[in-house]
Amino acid sequence: MLEQNNTRETLLIKLKNQNDDHAWNEFAEIYRGFIWSVLIKMDIPKQDQEDLVQDVLLKAWKALPDFDYNRSQGKFRNWLSFVTANTARTYFRTFNKKSKLFCAKETDQAEQSEIEQLTETEWKKFISKMAWDKVCKTLSEPVIITFELLSKGLSPQEVSDKLDIPYNTVCVYKKRVVNKISKEIAVLEDEIG
Repeated sequence: MLEQNNTRETLLIKLKNQNDDHAWNEFAEIYRGFIWSVLIKMDIPKQDQEDLVQDVLLKAWKALPDFDYNRSQGKFRNWLSFVTANTARTYFRTFNKKSKLFCAKETDQAEQSEIEQLTETEWKKFISKMAWDKVCKTLSEPVIITFELLSKGLSPQEVSDKLDIPYNTVCVYKKRVVNKISKEIAVLEDEIG
């Protein structure tokens, strides 16, 4: 996963060297899941998803040596989303397949708006899962179980009753986890967003 103190900018600088296998493996490890989830939401058939993930990574590999990242011009994930959407669009066109997302819309702006919404939603899920996976390693089992039950929609009182722990403890656990996840999401957004 992303190394300590390795910001997005330093990884992108490393990626200018296409022979830096460690940087490319790190890049693929970080972004593969996001690319995959976007392609799934774009209705790419399961049997073609891995090939398209590879296509997106290959396009990034080819483009990143000349890519000059500038935070003021937008987020890196927006560029990666654009590459992913274009790869999906080409797939549907090439294989003459139907798609709810890439069909004749009244305007290209309508389609682009849907794509932006879809990728932003998938990014939030992706970054939240990354944050949870990292934070989870720092929590005790009772805290994890409590938070997972709350995440499934149980009320704090239901969790208290189910786990036979005080209601206030459930609330403290929830607040502790939410604070840790929020901080981790902020770090991840800064590093890889």
